[in-house]
Amino acid sequence: MLSKSYDEYVLGLYGAMLVDIVVKRPELQADSRRDYKRLLSLLEHRGLAYFLLDLPAFGKHFDLCLSKGLLTKSGIAGFGGYRSRGTIPKLFKGLLLRVFEDNGVLRSDPDVYSIKALRQLFSAVKGLRVECPDSSTWEHVNEFFQIDTGIRLPSLSWDGDDFDSDGSVNLHLGDYRNIESSVCDLFPETTATLPISSWESTGGLATLQRVADLCVSHIGRFDPAEWRYRHGPGAVSDLVRGYKYGFPHWSDRLDYFFPMAQFAFADYNHWVEFVQSGDSLCLLSRHEPPSRLIAVPKTFAGPRLIASEPTSNQWCQQSIRDFLTHRVSDTVLGSAISFRDQTPNQVLALSASSTGSHATIDLSQASDRISCWLIERIFRRSPSLLSAMYASRTRWIRQDIDRKSPEFHKLRKFSTMGSAITFPVQSILFAIVAISVLLHREGRPINNRNVDDAARRVRVFGDDIIVPIHVFEDVVDALHHLQLKVNPQKTFGTGKFRESCGVDAYNGYDVSRVSIKSVPSVSKPEAVLSSVDVHNNLCQKGWYEAAAFVKEAVERLKRYAFPVKHPSSGAIGWSDEFSVYPSNLKVRWNADLQRREHRVTLPRGSITKVPVDSSAMMLQYFTEVTAPPKSNEIRLGKASLRNPLMLRWVWAPMA
Repeated sequence: MLSKSYDEYVLGLYGAMLVDIVVKRPELQADSRRDYKRLLSLLEHRGLAYFLLDLPAFGKHFDLCLSKGLLTKSGIAGFGGYRSRGTIPKLFKGLLLRVFEDNGVLRSDPDVYSIKALRQLFSAVKGLRVECPDSSTWEHVNEFFQIDTGIRLPSLSWDGDDFDSDGSVNLHLGDYRNIESSVCDLFPETTATLPISSWESTGGLATLQRVADLCVSHIGRFDPAEWRYRHGPGAVSDLVRGYKYGFPHWSDRLDYFFPMAQFAFADYNHWVEFVQSGDSLCLLSRHEPPSRLIAVPKTFAGPRLIASEPTSNQWCQQSIRDFLTHRVSDTVLGSAISFRDQTPNQVLALSASSTGSHATIDLSQASDRISCWLIERIFRRSPSLLSAMYASRTRWIRQDIDRKSPEFHKLRKFSTMGSAITFPVQSILFAIVAISVLLHREGRPINNRNVDDAARRVRVFGDDIIVPIHVFEDVVDALHHLQLKVNPQKTFGTGKFRESCGVDAYNGYDVSRVSIKSVPSVSKPEAVLSSVDVHNNLCQKGWYEAAAFVKEAVERLKRYAFPVKHPSSGAIGWSDEFSVYPSNLKVRWNADLQRREHRVTLPRGSITKVPVDSSAMMLQYFTEVTAPPKSNEIRLGKASLRNPLMLRWVWAPMA
């Protein structure tokens, strides 16, 4: 049951956004009053879930209609037509009529501000951090296992203990036409009955294989001794609060390619001491701990499912990730992929929304649908990389979220969200697909020069793909043939709307929304800080009344006083380019530092490090410490306690 405070906060926020709209479009004052009354009625009769589910659902419908140039009936509650036979709904009618004609046809000169305002109203609180119903979580868990059960089986022994990576040289992407279907009812278009498209019938799969071979040969051989190993900040499946550098398990399969003596210890002397102690029999064994399925809050519609990996697997996966992210930048794929920067995707999406030169493609559960069958064929020109992937891949997963789903399950998918190599591998895979389809469509030979040229015309960041418009349908077709699923609600190849990497664009204008994820509360310091960020984002997007509402909600708590800062400043505080020194804060002159300081609220959080009586601390030192520690600062040891985030009063300089 959601708190009444959430209802009041959301309704107040929408009221403030409608005021902002009236300021920009005064002629919509009467419509905005009616919209507010309708929202109040919908909140009373349907509850907060209407704002978390139904409004965002119509927002997706609106984006598709914008792309197709025609507003159609959605069937969503609260969006009945204001006329008996019309498609323009009563709710937000004034804004919608500035975008679409009365018959639903897109206007020749749609008001871009109205598009931006509508998208903000539809999805402002879509990501509000409230607990989703258990039934939604169970449904997502069930879907996770259904998808995995339907994935095509590999040719190599990914589940066995004898993996022959050299055997991949004889594999080909066209093999599936000659094998029996192993796909469940989840994929009604099985490999045996999948129709042959024009892309495939003209040799598309052969082109894809040749492009993959060329690109992967450029990536080269993987030597585990040359790349960086590290532990991530996230949880692992075989430790709760233990010391990650102690490695509770190191399987035989992992040891074959990543010898424990070389990669689990700072030097061989420590390994010899460990072996002589007799503990190695407990660590090095055939036992492989499973990954653990975790439901991470995402939206009220359902959680995001990720998997925490075993400690040793995650450690070795990080070296493969380091290898891929460094090597790709030096190959022909470097022009299409940027692992750490979404800006190229965002810029191209913004440009394509005006020119129509490119289409943006988004995939549904991309990592859950990538099969070992596909990986062994795409990366067949690098047996060493395939061997490393096999050795560090977690074969089993455990879950205790849904009693009706299996507790233990042998995975068919190549990797889950949570594996360190999922993101770079899928980025490489989708870039290769886009490049090969482009070259095949244009009938160009497969060589370094042409692949490099094609790579400069596509962009990939994870499962966000941007391709030239004339190959859009062929790329979608190719992805479907590889058992991947394109998300039609977030894929745009017509009209002037595009979406990629957090940027939503229409006709060259940024129409991205500001997401409100928290309601400020004294008991939740992270929600207070989130509200400060929301205020600043709203100001940046021109939602000044809504920003003032968020700021006032924080100030009503009467516990915090954040400084006012310039928008370009990276400090924590209220963004305001006109007022830098607020009069409501206490001021003092710090004679020691010769500066003026204000009494403000700033976050304070820390992790308590407990030294460990183990030689593994030497491995941690070589991995983590890059600069001399400050006096009395403890950097090594296990993090036994992550102290909760707190907001404290401090004296801080204003700049």
